Amino acid sequence: MWQNKAEEKRQSLFDAIPTDWILSKDISDSLPKNLTKIPLNCGILSSLDIEITEIDEIEELADRIARGRYSAVDVTTAFCKRASIAHQLVNCLAEICFVEAFERAKFLDEYFRSTGGKTLGPLHGIPISFKDQFEIKGRETAMGYIGFLGRLAERNSILVESILQLGGIIYVKTTLPQTIMAGETQSPLLGVTLNPWNRSMSSGGSSGGEGALVALKGSICGFGTDIGGSIRIPCCVNGLYGLKPSSGRISYGYVKNSFDGQESIASVIGPMTRSLKNISFLLKSILDLKPWLNDPNVCPLPWRNDLFNEGQMKPLCFGVIRFDQCSQLSPPVQRALQMSIDALEKSGHQIVEWDTTDFPQAIEMAIKLFTADGGKDVQEALNLSGEPLLKTAIVGKPEDEISVHQYWKLNAMRRDFLLKYAEKWNQSQNLTKTGRPIDGFLSPIHPLPAFPSDFPLSAGYTAVFNFLQLSLVILPITRVDLQLDREIDSYRNSTKLNEIDEVYKNFYDDPEKFENSPIGLQVVCRRFEEEKAIRMAMILENALKSSFYSE
Repeated sequence: MWQNKAEEKRQSLFDAIPTDWILSKDISDSLPKNLTKIPLNCGILSSLDIEITEIDEIEELADRIARGRYSAVDVTTAFCKRASIAHQLVNCLAEICFVEAFERAKFLDEYFRSTGGKTLGPLHGIPISFKDQFEIKGRETAMGYIGFLGRLAERNSILVESILQLGGIIYVKTTLPQTIMAGETQSPLLGVTLNPWNRSMSSGGSSGGEGALVALKGSICGFGTDIGGSIRIPCCVNGLYGLKPSSGRISYGYVKNSFDGQESIASVIGPMTRSLKNISFLLKSILDLKPWLNDPNVCPLPWRNDLFNEGQMKPLCFGVIRFDQCSQLSPPVQRALQMSIDALEKSGHQIVEWDTTDFPQAIEMAIKLFTADGGKDVQEALNLSGEPLLKTAIVGKPEDEISVHQYWKLNAMRRDFLLKYAEKWNQSQNLTKTGRPIDGFLSPIHPLPAFPSDFPLSAGYTAVFNFLQLSLVILPITRVDLQLDREIDSYRNSTKLNEIDEVYKNFYDDPEKFENSPIGLQVVCRRFEEEKAIRMAMILENALKSSFYSE
């Protein structure tokens, strides 16, 4: 029975946690809504563990290791302990590799000692987490499917190898939803992953395990994947920074996936972390290894300082997206967007309202591409165990299946749409004071600040940018304010545009339901403009800080 296999897997994860790292019954039986302070106060972490895991910037942690203040074993111990606590609180781990992690840490410490204080690379001694799509040799990659249990990876994914080459340590893989094609993280295999800021809410998906783990500081940085919002939604609801690059910038080599072979809208890999600086540091470090030599699907684009510097031109012009033509923004998200607009204008940047009337056409084509196989790929995986399909997954039905010829025509339509969108973007120079096209977009990620499990989701603010293959950065802006976000009548009583919009508006009945929930936005640039998007996100963050301190 699939239920027994799922229970055995869950128990094996719990058994992999040392008994000294198990939360007391008093704590586990009386959890508050906000779980983020429990690791600090549960008595499991030493003062050194807390000092290490409270560091948000990889470069700072790496520098302390390089100066001998911490050993790799110290750092590994701290993150393994905190990841264990996080799993007990929110159910975020899919694989626990502590034994291998400590072997690696001891090797790194011996290397440091024997070379007179040299480090193996810029990530020397830094534990990095991975979503359970990445292959780690000798470990399962179940991807939320019970039928995939027992399949052991024969090699590491190329990105895993890159992290090891840079001196990193692999210690956990994190939860994702069955099928991967869902905006929350739930599976019959491992259950539901909760949001640490508000455990009545979802951690998002499909990279929700990474989002929850990093938010609880059980990881300084992890890697997720994104095909329709799967990095952005978890970053948004967990208060994190993230990068959704264009396809071909970071290697997807030997990474498992649902819909394997569907490349019209490619899934991409990006970091999820608590510091914007970590994104540029990691991307540059990975690109310095020239991954295109090992993966021909990676474009030979090294880190480009000129493009990074282009993102700090003044004034910049941001196109603002307020409505995806499907779901209107709830009061907290409206406020986060307006805060950002006001801060940018105060800093001398221009804001241009962006027309999104073509978004529904892009989303319609995206859904057709995602469901073109009629659900055969997912059904084959389900048939291995007999487990049921979760209702939140975006999966085709038999009547959605299309012919090869129809698929070709759909790809041609997408190609033409991209050409027209590039033309539209170029013509935006007529709207800007600078005389050049809009530099990038400022966009919401989701209409609500948070949502519970089994909640219907719209990806209108996210999937369109996968369809367009654009580069973007996610950053946290603010949190739900129980006073400022109480003016709900105009939102709830406005015209219900469709079934999803009605569900959203009905759900937002009291801001206290969303207490502690972070709100994030995304800065969107053209294809392969990751460096510029990072810099523009820095400009926005600095503008928000300046605006806050000047008030």
